[in-house]
Amino acid sequence: MTRRWAVRLSACLVAGAAVLTGCSEKQEANESLPSTSSPTSTEDELPPLGPEDLPMPDEARTQDAAGAEAFVRYYIELINRTSTVMDAQPLRDLSDGCRDCDRLADNTERANELGRLYRDGEITITDFRSPVIDNEQASVGITFDQAPLVVIDASGNPVEDGSSDAYSSLPGGIGLRWDATQTSWLITDFTVG
Repeated sequence: MTRRWAVRLSACLVAGAAVLTGCSEKQEANESLPSTSSPTSTEDELPPLGPEDLPMPDEARTQDAAGAEAFVRYYIELINRTSTVMDAQPLRDLSDGCRDCDRLADNTERANELGRLYRDGEITITDFRSPVIDNEQASVGITFDQAPLVVIDASGNPVEDGSSDAYSSLPGGIGLRWDATQTSWLITDFTVG
C-alpha cells in the first residue's frame, strides 16, 4: 500500500515538473489579452430607486412575474419602513395614481408634521398568488396580516388617532404598471377586502 502511494506521488511530481518546465520557456505575449483596467460600462447597471436605507433590489426591476412579485414585496417593505422612518416619499415615488397608497403617504406625512411616530403595524404577506401579466400591466392577489399599529405623540404617549388593531388573513389585490423609463413597476391600485 505504501509503495503504491509512493509510486503515485512520484508520477504526479514528474508530471508536474514537466508541465512547469514548459512554463519556464520564454513565450511571446498574446496580443488579444483583455485590458487590465476595470470595466466602466454602466450599460447593465440600473440607476438606483428607493431610499438609501432600503434601495429597490434589481430582481424587482424585471418586466415578468418574478419581477412583479419582488416589486410587491418591496413596496410592502416600504410601507413597513414607515414604522421606523416617517418618510412617505418612496411610497409616492413608486405609485401611479394608487389612491390607497396616497392615503397611506398622506397619513404618514400628517402624523410626522404633528410630531407623531408609528410603532409596529407591520404587514406580513401570508399568501402570494402568481402575478397575472398582460403587456405592461400586472395583477397580484395576496393575503396578509397586519400587526397592531400604535401612533405615539411627541411626548411618547399613544394616541387613538391613526392607531389600529391587529388584522389577520386580509385579502388584497394589487395592480401594477410597467414604467420603462425607470425600469420598474409602479403600483396603481391596492385594495383590501
